[in-house]
Amino acid sequence: MKKSIRHEKIVPINWIDDEERWIPVPSNAPHPRRKRTKEIVYVKGNCSFATGVPKSIIDFIYRSVRKLRLTDRPLIFSRATVRNPSGLILKEVSIRELDWGVGTLITIPRALRYRDMTTLCVADTTYTVRLMELAVLSGLIRLALPGRSLRSCADMAARVIVHGWNQLGETPKGPGGTGHFQSP
Repeated sequence: MKKSIRHEKIVPINWIDDEERWIPVPSNAPHPRRKRTKEIVYVKGNCSFATGVPKSIIDFIYRSVRKLRLTDRPLIFSRATVRNPSGLILKEVSIRELDWGVGTLITIPRALRYRDMTTLCVADTTYTVRLMELAVLSGLIRLALPGRSLRSCADMAARVIVHGWNQLGETPKGPGGTGHFQSP
């Protein structure tokens, strides 16, 4: 049996080892200039997932990215503590463009657990949905439609989770609603 190239003293110049992906990730406040490295453990299409992202939500994220047509750039999903500039811990998704054209980092807060549920009232009907799915979809809609406010993105995410993707192209009329808009 031949010795593996990995353990030989002379390695050919065109040799390719097993693939390992690591990404430098900027940390949040209070030290925003520090960077950490995180291992990418799963890749699906243009979506890369670091350790800590629940496997149960990977298919939901991939389908959402495809529906929102965010396939033109790499998206990296990670779990970490999300803070605002004053240091308060938030329960919303953080979106950052990474250096050197690596892609867009979407940080899911550690404060959210996949099993956490919330009750929503949409059109006078009560629904129970996963809080993590709602936060991630709201962030993806904010990325797909950059001109929208945070509140309208959260409202659209709630309607999509409750009623399906055909609700993405509609905005309810009334307080806060302005009619229809074109999805990307």
